[in-house]
Amino acid sequence: EVLIQRFFDIMVEFKRKPYDLLDFSKNAFDRDYLEYTVNIAELEQQVQMFINLSFDNILRTEQALSLLKQFEDILTRDSLKADLDSKYTVIFHNYGLDLEAVQRL
Repeated sequence: EVLIQRFFDIMVEFKRKPYDLLDFSKNAFDRDYLEYTVNIAELEQQVQMFINLSFDNILRTEQALSLLKQFEDILTRDSLKADLDSKYTVIFHNYGLDLEAVQRL
């Protein structure tokens, strides 16, 4: 919820500034857009940390796959999707280790 509010705060701040985009002699928009992209990049890192922390406490493969599906349904940024794709590898690797442990029993 904090991350969502941070996103809306960034958007409101950016939208509230008036610009004359046809006046090429003023670079206020360029500066503000750069600040906006930096803020979004920081927010994206915070979302990534939240995702990683969410997977740290999961013990079952089924739970991990369910959580991964939920994140996939709401995330559209390519960099976040790539990290989610890599989580499949980790989940199924851990599942394979679990199967090997059961076989040894």
